[in-house]
Amino acid sequence: MPSPSEHTDAMAFVRGPLQGREPRRRGPAFAGEIAAYTPPAGMAAVWYLSQATVVWKAAGSTLWIDPYLSINPGRRYPPLCRAQDVRDATAVLITHEHLDHLDGASCAEIARGCPETVFVAPPVCRRRLERAGIPGDRTVCPRTGETVHLGSFRVTPLPAAHEEVEWTAEHGHRWTGYIAEADGLALYHAGDTVVCDELAAALLPWAGRLDLAMLPINGRDYFRRSLNILGNCSFREAAELAMRLGAGLSVPLHYDLFAPGNTEWPGRFVDYIHDRAPYLRVAVPSPGQRLLIEPRQT
Repeated sequence: MPSPSEHTDAMAFVRGPLQGREPRRRGPAFAGEIAAYTPPAGMAAVWYLSQATVVWKAAGSTLWIDPYLSINPGRRYPPLCRAQDVRDATAVLITHEHLDHLDGASCAEIARGCPETVFVAPPVCRRRLERAGIPGDRTVCPRTGETVHLGSFRVTPLPAAHEEVEWTAEHGHRWTGYIAEADGLALYHAGDTVVCDELAAALLPWAGRLDLAMLPINGRDYFRRSLNILGNCSFREAAELAMRLGAGLSVPLHYDLFAPGNTEWPGRFVDYIHDRAPYLRVAVPSPGQRLLIEPRQT
């Protein structure tokens, strides 16, 4: 039987009510960490914030993707920082116009705090960015397949299918993902999508060439669609795509912010890959965690 002192020592390892439930940094300190950090040469730093909001940094340039930084009572946890805290954004990439991806208030604050930031979005989003107060000369709306240069990054939008592909002659694709290349690395953010023939064809040239693939896993079903909640890949579909892409690192997205009805257990994505492709590298970062992306091993 342990002595009282041994029992006290053991209790030191018991998690307290808040331990592990609060981010290491938040607010200006978290945004400052992103601004101050320089990844090693030939590597990229990736921060996961929540939902589809991520930051990529490489070769002296920083991309904020779908920065949803507004307070919303529907969120399961608050944003790690507010948009007014952001001071390091070469460009903001928007995948589509839904609020948790194109947060007009956050874009406006970033534009004010970072006067050199360029905003990249599908053409259908241009008016919404204008209504948010983003100057037209700071907005770039490439069509899928067109490449734009943003600091050290070479960024190409790819088609996505937020349940379905939507395309018009006037605006091109409504939903997009992005591949960003810098310092010899290729990083992919799928946006909101399911797998379809058009996406598979666009990704085929990148199979075996990506260093990072970030894929939504929250799924879709009849009941959510009846509430006008558009869905994405299931964990199984995303895992199958990850295995076909063979990226250096695969990361699930879009599973943790809005409950009930729009969440998923990322462990299912991990387990599925572990059973079928145990050598494929997978990471499930906690909000605020920084990952370092190294060149994919060939």
